[in-house]
Amino acid sequence: MIGIIPAAGSGTRAYPYTQGLPKGMIDVAGQPNIERLVAIMRDQLRVTRIVVVVGTLGHYIRDYLGDGSRHGVPISYVQNDAVERGLGYSLLLARPFVDDYCCVMLSDECYVDSNHADLLATDYRDCVAMCAVQTTDAPEVIARNYAVYATEGRVRRVIEKPTDTRGALLGLGTLLLSREFFEYLGDAVAAGDVQGPSDPISVLDRLCLAGAHVGCVELVGLYVNINDRDALNLARIAVRSQSFATSTVGLALLMKGDADDTARALREFGALGRFTQIVLVAPPNAATPTMPDGVGLVRASSSLYGDMMRCGFEALTTDIIVCAHSDGSCKPRDVSKLLEYLKEADLVVGTRTTRQLVEQGSNMRGIVRLAHVILAKILEAVWWDYEPRFTDLGCTYRAAWRSTYLLIHNRLRASGPEYSVEMLLEVIKCRRRVIEIPVSFGSRRRGVKEPDQTLYTFYSMFSLIVRRRFAQVRPRVRAAQSR
Repeated sequence: MIGIIPAAGSGTRAYPYTQGLPKGMIDVAGQPNIERLVAIMRDQLRVTRIVVVVGTLGHYIRDYLGDGSRHGVPISYVQNDAVERGLGYSLLLARPFVDDYCCVMLSDECYVDSNHADLLATDYRDCVAMCAVQTTDAPEVIARNYAVYATEGRVRRVIEKPTDTRGALLGLGTLLLSREFFEYLGDAVAAGDVQGPSDPISVLDRLCLAGAHVGCVELVGLYVNINDRDALNLARIAVRSQSFATSTVGLALLMKGDADDTARALREFGALGRFTQIVLVAPPNAATPTMPDGVGLVRASSSLYGDMMRCGFEALTTDIIVCAHSDGSCKPRDVSKLLEYLKEADLVVGTRTTRQLVEQGSNMRGIVRLAHVILAKILEAVWWDYEPRFTDLGCTYRAAWRSTYLLIHNRLRASGPEYSVEMLLEVIKCRRRVIEIPVSFGSRRRGVKEPDQTLYTFYSMFSLIVRRRFAQVRPRVRAAQSR
């Protein structure tokens, strides 16, 4: 069986996530969605070759998937320079590769824990076409896709974007098509709209009305048509939740405070039993504290905040990276909160502006807390179209997926405290999801003035927010590099 992935569309419904990028390359939890489809075709449907129909931005897909050798299945490409002619025309471009039945999967549809293999257990060879369906109690989802009306596995009608969905199944973008169907589709596309719409679903409907045998198979698992922000977030949450229990977690503990504080923090964080890798990031000339077994030591290029955080993120190889200070200001009990919200986000950052969680003797009081809130509101105003929501831009305590960090690390330039803001900006520029949560904040070094709590720090953060917003846009990093 041949697999066909039409990926030539402009993806206007998913804008701005498809700005300068094919919709099939939308990142779902660190992996382009089209790569997930390749895996389903290879592992569940046993396809012998995949044909990808690409459009204007097709070079991103070509560069990423290559000839398929890295993915265990040969991949060929067909160029579509007339995307406006619709999905039917894209399928016809792949027709020369089809000798028997083929499987079609749309590039913007995400499946999690699906049973695509069940399609092969049907009598699809007795059908002109077979479509995948799902049962849903959400009529608005059917209205955005297509409705399937079937009796005992035989389809009676298929209606694109229906207005009445009563008694309908949700039609999915997975189809098994015969060569006979391509004959009907070719005639419909050649005739234009004389016989009616020439999209594949309308052609299927006319075949059903004419008495042709069209079957359907119900798929289980999660299905998401990635056509807006909420759908993309739903897909990412589902994929991450599926593998979260087996994801490795690392801790980058930035050395701040004396040796006793650091040794205590290492013991307390290590006692959680959640980390598979812990590194202590020390300034260049700092004395080495007592190190528990299994903890690594790395030295940053300087004692500046940004250089130390960068060093910690680069040293860890785990799926998830947690960053904290070693002076007792970051409480280990908040790790569970950071990780829980990371299922729904690419980056989770703490906020120390929730007064009830800030200890009385800490150095995050009064004018300092107000300054952080003001900077956060400035960022929200300047970057309004990216929908940021922050109250604290300088909190070290944060957790990120390593894939998210690898996406942005080449664009992180700051060495000082503005590094924390730079990381937030680069993540939201990539249209990734950032969630801010309240964390407890204290300090065992009470009354000691922070060297970064100055007007210069305020100005450097403010300047970075404005410059990054209005500076010339840099060339997009290709998806292959970001992975």
